[in-house]
Amino acid sequence: MNIKAEIDIEFTRAMDQADELEELSGVICGIGSSKIDQALSLLAQSWRGDNAREYVNRVNMLKDRIYGCAEVLKETSELIRHTAERIYAAEMAAISIIN
Repeated sequence: MNIKAEIDIEFTRAMDQADELEELSGVICGIGSSKIDQALSLLAQSWRGDNAREYVNRVNMLKDRIYGCAEVLKETSELIRHTAERIYAAEMAAISIIN
């Protein structure tokens, strides 16, 4: 296999990994918004008082952390894409200089 083909394969692999991270970020956000909100709604219908409020506050804090993690995954995917594009361009430029 020639070096250009290897570079293309590695670039594609990096982009695929970035896609996977972004997809995972979306899944995490979906779980965070729909499932947790649904559970809190059901909880609010049947549990009242200080303990219920405290529990809801803690769940909301956890939800914020989940969203934060999802955002980090999305940012990481963007960084992978950006870095892969720059490396790919540099490697292609090097190949054109050599040839």
